[in-house]
Amino acid sequence: MNDKIMTSRASNRSVLAQSFAPFNYSGAKHAINFGYGLPDPLMFAKLAWPDAFNRDTGVASADLPQYTDAVGLPELRTKLAGRYGVRHDQVILTVGASQALQLIADAWIDPGDVVLTEDPSYLGALRTFSIAGATILQLGMCAEGVDLNELEAILHSNTRVKLFYTTPAFHNPTGRQMSRTHMAQVAALLAHHGLPLVQDLVYAELPYNGTVDCLAPGGNVINIHSISKIAGPGLRVGWVLAESDIINRLARLKCDGGVSPIVSNIVLALLQSGALDAHIARLRQHYRAKRDILHTLLQSSRICEPEYVVPGGGFSFWVRLAAGIEVETFIEAARREQDVHLIPGRNHGPRSVDHVRLCFSYLPTSVIEQGLTRLASLHAKLCTHGHPPTKREGC
Repeated sequence: MNDKIMTSRASNRSVLAQSFAPFNYSGAKHAINFGYGLPDPLMFAKLAWPDAFNRDTGVASADLPQYTDAVGLPELRTKLAGRYGVRHDQVILTVGASQALQLIADAWIDPGDVVLTEDPSYLGALRTFSIAGATILQLGMCAEGVDLNELEAILHSNTRVKLFYTTPAFHNPTGRQMSRTHMAQVAALLAHHGLPLVQDLVYAELPYNGTVDCLAPGGNVINIHSISKIAGPGLRVGWVLAESDIINRLARLKCDGGVSPIVSNIVLALLQSGALDAHIARLRQHYRAKRDILHTLLQSSRICEPEYVVPGGGFSFWVRLAAGIEVETFIEAARREQDVHLIPGRNHGPRSVDHVRLCFSYLPTSVIEQGLTRLASLHAKLCTHGHPPTKREGC
Protein backbone atom coordinates (compact mmCIF):
# COMPACT_ATOMS: atom_id res chain seq x y z
CA MET A 1 0.00 0.00 0.00
CA ASN A 2 3.05 2.32 -0.05
CA ASP A 3 2.02 3.94 -3.34
CA LYS A 4 -1.22 5.03 -1.66
CA ILE A 5 0.49 6.78 1.25
CA MET A 6 0.63 10.46 0.56
CA THR A 7 3.53 11.03 2.97
CA SER A 8 4.61 10.75 6.58
CA ARG A 9 3.91 13.52 9.05
CA ALA A 10 7.28 15.24 8.59
CA SER A 11 7.27 15.08 4.81
CA ASN A 12 3.57 16.06 4.79
CA ARG A 13 4.49 19.37 6.34
CA SER A 14 7.35 19.85 3.89
CA VAL A 15 5.10 19.16 0.91
CA LEU A 16 2.39 21.43 2.30
CA ALA A 17 4.85 24.27 2.80
CA GLN A 18 5.63 24.08 -0.92
CA SER A 19 2.07 23.47 -2.08
CA PHE A 20 0.16 26.06 -0.05
CA ALA A 21 1.01 29.72 0.06
CA PRO A 22 -1.03 31.83 2.49
CA PHE A 23 -4.47 32.47 1.02
CA ASN A 24 -4.14 35.66 -0.99
CA TYR A 25 -7.49 36.80 -2.37
CA SER A 26 -6.20 40.32 -3.01
CA GLY A 27 -3.54 38.95 -5.36
CA ALA A 28 -5.71 36.26 -6.88
CA LYS A 29 -8.38 38.67 -8.07
CA HIS A 30 -5.83 40.47 -10.27
CA ALA A 31 -4.85 37.29 -12.15
CA ILE A 32 -6.75 34.70 -14.16
CA ASN A 33 -6.93 32.12 -11.41
CA PHE A 34 -8.58 28.80 -12.19
CA GLY A 35 -7.38 27.29 -8.92
CA TYR A 36 -9.67 28.93 -6.39
CA GLY A 37 -13.29 27.82 -6.01
CA LEU A 38 -14.62 31.23 -5.00
CA PRO A 39 -18.23 32.39 -5.31
CA ASP A 40 -19.01 34.97 -7.98
CA PRO A 41 -18.93 38.38 -6.24
CA LEU A 42 -21.47 39.75 -8.72
CA MET A 43 -24.07 37.55 -7.05
CA PHE A 44 -23.54 39.08 -3.60
CA ALA A 45 -25.54 42.13 -4.67
CA LYS A 46 -28.46 39.91 -5.74
CA LEU A 47 -29.11 38.85 -2.14
CA ALA A 48 -31.39 40.96 0.07
CA TRP A 49 -29.00 41.33 2.99
CA PRO A 50 -30.73 41.87 6.36
CA ASP A 51 -29.65 44.22 9.09
CA ALA A 52 -27.05 42.51 11.28
CA PHE A 53 -28.89 43.79 14.38
CA ASN A 54 -32.30 42.70 13.08
CA ARG A 55 -34.55 42.36 16.14
CA ASP A 56 -37.22 40.36 14.33
CA THR A 57 -35.14 37.17 14.52
CA GLY A 58 -35.98 36.63 18.19
CA VAL A 59 -32.42 37.19 19.41
CA ALA A 60 -32.18 39.64 22.31
CA SER A 61 -30.38 42.86 21.39
CA ALA A 62 -28.08 42.50 24.39
CA ASP A 63 -26.98 39.05 23.19
CA LEU A 64 -25.77 40.17 19.76
CA PRO A 65 -22.56 42.04 20.76
CA GLN A 66 -21.83 39.46 23.49
CA TYR A 67 -20.02 36.15 23.50
CA THR A 68 -22.26 33.21 22.71
CA ASP A 69 -22.31 29.46 23.43
CA ALA A 70 -19.44 27.30 22.22
CA VAL A 71 -21.98 25.43 20.10
CA GLY A 72 -23.27 28.70 18.61
CA LEU A 73 -26.26 31.03 18.71
CA PRO A 74 -29.20 28.95 20.03
CA GLU A 75 -31.78 30.49 17.70
CA LEU A 76 -29.71 29.73 14.58
CA ARG A 77 -29.01 26.19 15.75
CA THR A 78 -32.75 25.62 16.19
CA LYS A 79 -33.45 26.98 12.71
CA LEU A 80 -30.79 24.75 11.15
CA ALA A 81 -32.05 21.72 13.08
CA GLY A 82 -35.49 22.24 11.52
CA ARG A 83 -34.01 22.74 8.05
CA TYR A 84 -32.16 19.42 8.16
CA GLY A 85 -34.59 17.40 10.26
CA VAL A 86 -32.30 16.84 13.23
CA ARG A 87 -32.45 17.71 16.92
CA HIS A 88 -31.18 21.01 18.32
CA ASP A 89 -28.41 19.18 20.16
CA GLN A 90 -27.14 17.68 16.89
CA VAL A 91 -25.96 21.07 15.57
CA ILE A 92 -22.79 23.05 16.29
CA LEU A 93 -21.83 26.29 14.54
CA THR A 94 -18.25 26.76 13.37
CA VAL A 95 -16.18 29.51 11.79
CA GLY A 96 -16.73 28.14 8.31
CA ALA A 97 -16.22 24.55 7.18
CA SER A 98 -12.49 24.98 7.78
CA GLN A 99 -12.93 25.20 11.57
CA ALA A 100 -15.21 22.18 11.42
CA LEU A 101 -12.39 20.19 9.80
CA GLN A 102 -9.90 21.45 12.37
CA LEU A 103 -12.14 20.45 15.27
CA ILE A 104 -12.65 16.99 13.78
CA ALA A 105 -8.90 16.62 13.33
CA ASP A 106 -8.33 17.67 16.95
CA ALA A 107 -10.96 15.25 18.19
CA TRP A 108 -9.87 12.14 16.29
CA ILE A 109 -6.25 12.41 15.19
CA ASP A 110 -3.01 11.86 17.04
CA PRO A 111 0.32 12.08 15.19
CA GLY A 112 0.80 8.98 13.09
CA ASP A 113 -2.89 8.14 12.82
CA VAL A 114 -4.34 7.48 9.38
CA VAL A 115 -7.01 9.44 7.52
CA LEU A 116 -8.61 7.88 4.46
CA THR A 117 -9.88 9.83 1.47
CA GLU A 118 -9.98 9.52 -2.31
CA ASP A 119 -7.33 10.34 -4.84
CA PRO A 120 -7.90 13.13 -5.73
CA SER A 121 -9.27 15.01 -2.72
CA TYR A 122 -9.91 18.51 -1.41
CA LEU A 123 -6.70 20.45 -0.77
CA GLY A 124 -7.93 22.17 2.38
CA ALA A 125 -8.80 18.87 4.05
CA LEU A 126 -5.47 17.32 3.05
CA ARG A 127 -3.71 20.27 4.59
CA THR A 128 -5.74 20.27 7.81
CA PHE A 129 -5.34 16.55 8.48
CA SER A 130 -1.65 16.59 7.57
CA ILE A 131 -0.89 19.48 9.92
CA ALA A 132 -2.64 17.51 12.66
CA GLY A 133 -0.01 14.81 12.13
CA ALA A 134 -2.05 12.31 10.14
CA THR A 135 -0.75 10.01 7.46
CA ILE A 136 -3.16 10.30 4.56
CA LEU A 137 -4.04 7.24 2.51
CA GLN A 138 -5.70 8.24 -0.77
CA LEU A 139 -7.70 5.44 -2.34
CA GLY A 140 -8.80 4.88 -5.91
CA MET A 141 -12.13 6.12 -7.24
CA CYS A 142 -14.70 4.59 -9.57
CA ALA A 143 -17.68 6.37 -11.11
CA GLU A 144 -19.66 5.93 -7.86
CA GLY A 145 -16.94 7.12 -5.50
CA VAL A 146 -14.22 5.43 -3.47
CA ASP A 147 -13.30 1.88 -4.47
CA LEU A 148 -15.14 -0.22 -1.86
CA ASN A 149 -12.84 -3.23 -2.21
CA GLU A 150 -9.80 -1.08 -1.62
CA LEU A 151 -11.48 0.62 1.32
CA GLU A 152 -12.40 -2.71 2.91
CA ALA A 153 -8.86 -4.05 2.47
CA ILE A 154 -7.36 -0.98 4.15
CA LEU A 155 -9.78 -1.16 7.06
CA HIS A 156 -8.85 -4.79 7.72
CA SER A 157 -5.09 -4.24 7.41
CA ASN A 158 -4.48 -0.88 9.12
CA THR A 159 -5.36 -0.44 12.78
CA ARG A 160 -4.47 3.27 12.89
CA VAL A 161 -7.24 4.46 10.60
CA LYS A 162 -9.34 7.07 12.42
CA LEU A 163 -11.81 8.40 9.84
CA PHE A 164 -12.82 8.64 6.19
CA TYR A 165 -13.27 12.09 4.63
CA THR A 166 -15.11 12.83 1.40
CA THR A 167 -17.09 15.44 -0.52
CA PRO A 168 -19.93 13.34 -1.98
CA ALA A 169 -22.03 16.20 -3.37
CA PHE A 170 -20.10 17.40 -6.45
CA HIS A 171 -16.85 15.97 -5.24
CA ASN A 172 -13.93 18.34 -4.89
CA PRO A 173 -12.14 18.27 -7.29
CA THR A 174 -13.71 15.74 -9.70
CA GLY A 175 -17.26 17.12 -9.68
CA ARG A 176 -18.76 13.63 -9.29
CA GLN A 177 -22.08 13.10 -7.52
CA MET A 178 -21.87 10.06 -5.26
CA SER A 179 -25.09 8.18 -4.72
CA ARG A 180 -26.71 7.80 -1.33
CA THR A 181 -26.55 4.03 -1.81
CA HIS A 182 -22.80 4.08 -2.35
CA MET A 183 -22.21 6.35 0.63
CA ALA A 184 -24.39 4.09 2.80
CA GLN A 185 -22.08 1.20 1.89
CA VAL A 186 -19.06 3.31 2.84
CA ALA A 187 -20.67 4.27 6.15
CA ALA A 188 -21.51 0.62 6.91
CA LEU A 189 -17.92 -0.52 6.28
CA LEU A 190 -16.62 2.22 8.57
CA ALA A 191 -19.22 1.55 11.26
CA HIS A 192 -18.10 -2.10 11.39
CA HIS A 193 -14.71 -0.78 12.51
CA GLY A 194 -16.09 1.93 14.79
CA LEU A 195 -14.97 4.78 12.51
CA PRO A 196 -16.73 7.98 11.42
CA LEU A 197 -17.62 9.03 7.89
CA VAL A 198 -17.04 12.78 7.47
CA GLN A 199 -19.10 14.21 4.60
CA ASP A 200 -18.18 17.71 3.46
CA LEU A 201 -21.39 19.03 1.89
CA VAL A 202 -20.53 22.65 1.13
CA TYR A 203 -21.76 22.25 -2.48
CA ALA A 204 -24.87 20.23 -1.65
CA GLU A 205 -27.18 23.24 -2.12
CA LEU A 206 -25.94 23.85 -5.66
CA PRO A 207 -27.19 21.07 -7.97
CA TYR A 208 -27.92 22.39 -11.44
CA ASN A 209 -30.84 20.03 -11.97
CA GLY A 210 -33.04 18.43 -9.34
CA THR A 211 -31.90 17.89 -5.78
CA VAL A 212 -29.09 16.08 -3.98
CA ASP A 213 -29.92 13.01 -1.90
CA CYS A 214 -27.16 12.89 0.70
CA LEU A 215 -26.69 10.43 3.52
CA ALA A 216 -28.26 11.96 6.62
CA PRO A 217 -26.21 12.68 9.74
CA GLY A 218 -26.42 10.26 12.62
CA GLY A 219 -24.70 7.15 13.87
CA ASN A 220 -21.15 7.35 12.53
CA VAL A 221 -22.03 9.95 9.85
CA ILE A 222 -20.81 13.53 10.41
CA ASN A 223 -21.98 16.18 7.93
CA ILE A 224 -20.28 19.55 7.39
CA HIS A 225 -22.10 22.52 5.79
CA SER A 226 -21.23 26.15 5.16
CA ILE A 227 -22.82 29.43 4.15
CA SER A 228 -19.74 30.29 2.06
CA LYS A 229 -20.85 28.95 -1.33
CA ILE A 230 -24.49 30.02 -1.05
CA ALA A 231 -24.32 33.49 0.52
CA GLY A 232 -20.78 34.72 1.12
CA PRO A 233 -17.55 33.25 2.52
CA GLY A 234 -16.90 36.51 4.36
CA LEU A 235 -19.63 35.57 6.81
CA ARG A 236 -17.44 32.69 8.07
CA VAL A 237 -20.34 30.54 9.28
CA GLY A 238 -20.42 26.77 8.99
CA TRP A 239 -22.13 24.00 10.91
CA VAL A 240 -21.68 20.35 11.77
CA LEU A 241 -24.58 17.92 12.05
CA ALA A 242 -23.93 14.74 14.03
CA GLU A 243 -24.97 12.74 17.07
CA SER A 244 -25.12 14.83 20.25
CA ASP A 245 -22.14 13.08 21.83
CA ILE A 246 -20.03 14.03 18.80
CA ILE A 247 -21.29 17.62 18.97
CA ASN A 248 -20.33 17.78 22.65
CA ARG A 249 -16.92 16.33 21.86
CA LEU A 250 -16.30 19.06 19.28
CA ALA A 251 -17.65 21.81 21.56
CA ARG A 252 -15.17 20.91 24.29
CA LEU A 253 -12.34 21.58 21.84
CA LYS A 254 -13.51 25.07 20.91
CA CYS A 255 -11.33 27.76 22.47
CA ASP A 256 -13.31 30.78 21.29
CA GLY A 257 -16.39 32.60 22.52
CA GLY A 258 -18.56 31.03 19.84
CA VAL A 259 -19.22 32.04 16.25
CA SER A 260 -20.07 35.75 16.03
CA PRO A 261 -23.69 36.25 17.16
CA ILE A 262 -23.95 39.30 14.90
CA VAL A 263 -23.00 37.33 11.80
CA SER A 264 -25.09 34.38 12.97
CA ASN A 265 -28.06 36.73 13.23
CA ILE A 266 -27.61 37.69 9.56
CA VAL A 267 -27.72 34.02 8.56
CA LEU A 268 -30.74 33.45 10.80
CA ALA A 269 -32.60 36.38 9.25
CA LEU A 270 -31.82 35.09 5.74
CA LEU A 271 -33.23 31.69 6.61
CA GLN A 272 -36.33 33.06 8.33
CA SER A 273 -37.20 35.40 5.47
CA GLY A 274 -36.79 32.84 2.71
CA ALA A 275 -34.34 35.18 0.97
CA LEU A 276 -31.55 32.59 1.08
CA ASP A 277 -33.60 29.86 -0.62
CA ALA A 278 -34.62 32.27 -3.38
CA HIS A 279 -30.97 33.27 -3.78
CA ILE A 280 -29.87 29.64 -4.01
CA ALA A 281 -32.29 29.15 -6.91
CA ARG A 282 -30.65 32.10 -8.70
CA LEU A 283 -27.18 30.72 -8.01
CA ARG A 284 -28.05 27.36 -9.53
CA GLN A 285 -29.14 29.00 -12.77
CA HIS A 286 -26.14 31.36 -12.80
CA TYR A 287 -23.49 28.72 -12.21
CA ARG A 288 -25.15 26.25 -14.58
CA ALA A 289 -24.80 28.82 -17.37
CA LYS A 290 -21.12 29.31 -16.53
CA ARG A 291 -20.62 25.55 -16.41
CA ASP A 292 -22.11 25.19 -19.88
CA ILE A 293 -19.90 27.93 -21.32
CA LEU A 294 -16.71 26.35 -19.97
CA HIS A 295 -17.80 22.90 -21.15
CA THR A 296 -18.31 24.23 -24.70
CA LEU A 297 -14.92 25.93 -24.64
CA LEU A 298 -13.15 22.82 -23.36
CA GLN A 299 -14.69 20.62 -26.04
CA SER A 300 -13.06 22.75 -28.72
CA SER A 301 -9.80 23.27 -26.84
CA ARG A 302 -6.51 21.42 -27.28
CA ILE A 303 -5.34 21.94 -23.71
CA CYS A 304 -7.13 18.92 -22.24
CA GLU A 305 -8.47 15.51 -23.15
CA PRO A 306 -12.12 15.69 -24.27
CA GLU A 307 -13.32 12.98 -21.85
CA TYR A 308 -14.12 14.33 -18.38
CA VAL A 309 -17.01 14.42 -15.93
CA VAL A 310 -19.37 17.31 -16.65
CA PRO A 311 -20.22 18.44 -13.11
CA GLY A 312 -23.89 18.44 -12.18
CA GLY A 313 -23.25 21.10 -9.54
CA GLY A 314 -20.48 22.87 -7.68
CA PHE A 315 -17.82 25.18 -9.03
CA SER A 316 -15.30 23.31 -11.17
CA PHE A 317 -14.18 20.80 -13.80
CA TRP A 318 -11.44 18.20 -13.29
CA VAL A 319 -9.60 17.62 -16.56
CA ARG A 320 -6.59 15.69 -17.80
CA LEU A 321 -4.16 17.99 -19.55
CA ALA A 322 -3.52 17.20 -23.20
CA ALA A 323 -0.70 14.87 -24.12
CA GLY A 324 2.66 16.18 -25.21
CA ILE A 325 3.57 18.73 -22.57
CA GLU A 326 5.29 18.09 -19.24
CA VAL A 327 2.63 19.14 -16.73
CA GLU A 328 4.82 21.09 -14.31
CA THR A 329 6.44 22.96 -17.20
CA PHE A 330 3.04 23.92 -18.57
CA ILE A 331 1.67 25.11 -15.23
CA GLU A 332 4.74 27.16 -14.38
CA ALA A 333 4.86 28.73 -17.86
CA ALA A 334 1.15 29.57 -17.63
CA ARG A 335 1.77 31.45 -14.40
CA ARG A 336 4.98 33.17 -15.47
CA GLU A 337 4.19 34.02 -19.08
CA GLN A 338 0.40 34.23 -19.22
CA ASP A 339 -0.62 35.19 -15.66
CA VAL A 340 -2.96 32.19 -15.65
CA HIS A 341 -2.87 30.25 -12.40
CA LEU A 342 -3.45 26.50 -12.12
CA ILE A 343 -2.90 24.15 -9.19
CA PRO A 344 -0.96 20.96 -10.06
CA GLY A 345 -3.06 17.82 -9.83
CA ARG A 346 -0.37 16.15 -7.73
CA ASN A 347 -1.37 18.48 -4.88
CA HIS A 348 -4.77 16.76 -4.85
CA GLY A 349 -3.27 13.26 -4.82
CA PRO A 350 -0.31 11.21 -6.08
CA ARG A 351 -2.34 9.52 -8.84
CA SER A 352 -3.56 12.83 -10.24
CA VAL A 353 -0.34 14.34 -11.58
CA ASP A 354 -1.67 14.97 -15.11
CA HIS A 355 -4.90 16.71 -14.04
CA VAL A 356 -5.91 20.25 -13.12
CA ARG A 357 -9.02 21.71 -11.53
CA LEU A 358 -10.64 24.47 -13.59
CA CYS A 359 -12.90 26.62 -11.42
CA PHE A 360 -15.49 28.66 -13.33
CA SER A 361 -17.47 30.13 -10.45
CA TYR A 362 -15.52 33.32 -9.73
CA LEU A 363 -14.31 34.48 -13.12
CA PRO A 364 -16.47 36.44 -15.59
CA THR A 365 -17.15 34.44 -18.75
CA SER A 366 -15.04 36.84 -20.83
CA VAL A 367 -12.09 36.18 -18.53
CA ILE A 368 -12.67 32.41 -18.70
CA GLU A 369 -12.51 32.66 -22.50
CA GLN A 370 -9.37 34.80 -22.29
CA GLY A 371 -7.72 32.36 -19.91
CA LEU A 372 -8.38 29.36 -22.15
CA THR A 373 -7.13 31.30 -25.17
CA ARG A 374 -3.88 32.04 -23.33
CA LEU A 375 -3.49 28.42 -22.29
CA ALA A 376 -4.13 27.23 -25.85
CA SER A 377 -1.50 29.64 -27.16
CA LEU A 378 0.99 28.42 -24.57
CA HIS A 379 0.22 24.78 -25.40
CA ALA A 380 0.88 25.43 -29.10
CA LYS A 381 4.11 27.25 -28.30
CA LEU A 382 5.44 24.50 -26.05
CA CYS A 383 4.57 21.82 -28.60
CA THR A 384 6.32 23.81 -31.33
CA HIS A 385 9.45 24.22 -29.23
CA GLY A 386 9.60 20.51 -28.49
CA HIS A 387 9.43 20.43 -24.70
CA PRO A 388 9.80 16.95 -23.19
CA PRO A 389 6.61 14.92 -23.68
CA THR A 390 4.82 13.04 -20.98
CA LYS A 391 4.47 9.24 -20.99
CA ARG A 392 1.40 9.65 -23.17
CA GLU A 393 1.41 10.55 -26.86
CA GLY A 394 3.19 13.66 -28.09
CA CYS A 395 1.69 16.77 -29.69
